Amino acid sequence: MKTHPSFSKFRALPLQLVLIVPFVAQVFGAVGLVGYLSFKNGEKAVQELAEQLMKRTSSQVDNHLDAYLSVPHKVNQINANAIRMGLLNVRDRQTVGKYFWQQMQAYDFTYIGLYLPNGEGAGAARFDGKTVTIDDIAPKTPSLEKNCTTYLTDNDGNRTQN
Repeated sequence: MKTHPSFSKFRALPLQLVLIVPFVAQVFGAVGLVGYLSFKNGEKAVQELAEQLMKRTSSQVDNHLDAYLSVPHKVNQINANAIRMGLLNVRDRQTVGKYFWQQMQAYDFTYIGLYLPNGEGAGAARFDGKTVTIDDIAPKTPSLEKNCTTYLTDNDGNRTQN
């Protein structure tokens, strides 16, 4: 009986090689595919988590900014109402300065003030984070070199020294 040349090639391969190589290739393929799919799924989960974190952080920042920035608008409205109702005379700089000093006690502002078109005004400042001072701004005149005087205050908002 004559053997076919290609058949004899297959007989020349050891049985161990014929059984082990496909099994090892299948295991490597399965492990590689599972690893790749796990990596992609993890990448997607991290991306979704990062997006959720960014949305939550953005929402919190928006809420804090809205709350923080609404206070000056409300204080301005209160001051405008006090002026409109005649409770605060804008020409009485000493009273206006003390009024703003009182507001500085209630709110965490750096500065609050009122200035008229003629350059006259009053304000209160907290530049060091603790001490509240009162600014008294006289009307602008050519003879005045400095028209703003800053006063330190006592615990009641009274001017002590400049």
